[in-house]
Amino acid sequence: MTSSGSPTVLHSDEGVIETSYSCVVVRGNDLGDLISVAPADNTLVTVPPPDDEDGSSDLWVQTADQWGPFSVTTRLWDMAPPDAGEEWEDVVEVSVTSTTGLSATELVDNDPQIVLTPEPGQYRVRISARGRRVRDLDQADDLDDLDDLDADLPPKEWYLLEAWSAPPTDPTVVRLTSPYAAQVLNPPPRLVIPEGEAGLAAAARIGRDVDGTPGARTLSGKTGSVRVERTIRGTRRRLFNLCAHVGSWSHVWLGLPSWSHMSGPGWDKAGGTETWTYSDDSRDQLTGHGAVRTRFLVLESPSRAVKTWNWVRRVGDRGPSPLLPESANDVLAEDSTFSVDLAQSRDDEGEPRTTITITHEGLPVEWLDDMETYWAYQLSIADHAGLGVPT
Repeated sequence: MTSSGSPTVLHSDEGVIETSYSCVVVRGNDLGDLISVAPADNTLVTVPPPDDEDGSSDLWVQTADQWGPFSVTTRLWDMAPPDAGEEWEDVVEVSVTSTTGLSATELVDNDPQIVLTPEPGQYRVRISARGRRVRDLDQADDLDDLDDLDADLPPKEWYLLEAWSAPPTDPTVVRLTSPYAAQVLNPPPRLVIPEGEAGLAAAARIGRDVDGTPGARTLSGKTGSVRVERTIRGTRRRLFNLCAHVGSWSHVWLGLPSWSHMSGPGWDKAGGTETWTYSDDSRDQLTGHGAVRTRFLVLESPSRAVKTWNWVRRVGDRGPSPLLPESANDVLAEDSTFSVDLAQSRDDEGEPRTTITITHEGLPVEWLDDMETYWAYQLSIADHAGLGVPT
């Protein structure tokens, strides 16, 4: 590589990455070794603990949205490039040593591979990001005119990864000015959810029944339904995906992930595959140490969604996690049915409001009070957290 004159791009690549893990991963080509150190007190770059004795690891570029899509552009320069433009809100530089070259990719599938450096070496890598903002669970984002859930979404965040040959030096935070970085570094006061403790207590009682632990209630087999309604700020187009997929929004209040889920292709389509959600050791214990199994029956954006809903309990001890179908039994003899309807209106100031109506049918009569309390608690989180309001 040359050492004088104007910097020149030797190699560039670009692509779009979708994931479930809130990161774009930089790793060695062909899973080769990578060694790097992230700066302290930054929200953009993380180097997880090494898996091997030689200290090699990945480098994670932390995204604000969990899923994406994320637009990723890579450039290899022959010398240090010009400073990152002001359009890039978050910029961090690190030194990376790679035995096989570097690519940006997805954490688990390792696909696509967007090549950053084709050859091994010692590099300075600048990671620049824009579009990182706090979305909570707002899947619809700001696409207020999106009716088709199958439509290809445009990128939610943009990342530029630039590398040039350089000996290792200390990592540097150039700037962290995105809304996401501001909230992480200076978190707002904890939400006050008046229905919170009652909702968690109701969830714990149902989780105890699912687990069959001391104090568990015997289910008679009789069923009934609950209906909960609340009007909150925001448009129904913005809230639809959020409400259609609701299982738990507890983490928005508790500050930690509450439920996880596993799913296969088509899980977000009517008649598609099942989704399994499980709470493990979260304070929201609606699933106990089992899971909730759902499948969409109706998806009518932006007004209505219907899905089957059943609890499953573990067979034997608590392992494995996540719970697998072969190690679980249904709690309810027949699936219950969860429906959510959204109706839009405007308040006296002309601001949009959405009335969310949750109807849950086919529930054990022993659980009716608890499930009514639980759904009221979830809608309270959506209201107080402003999940329908642009951030």
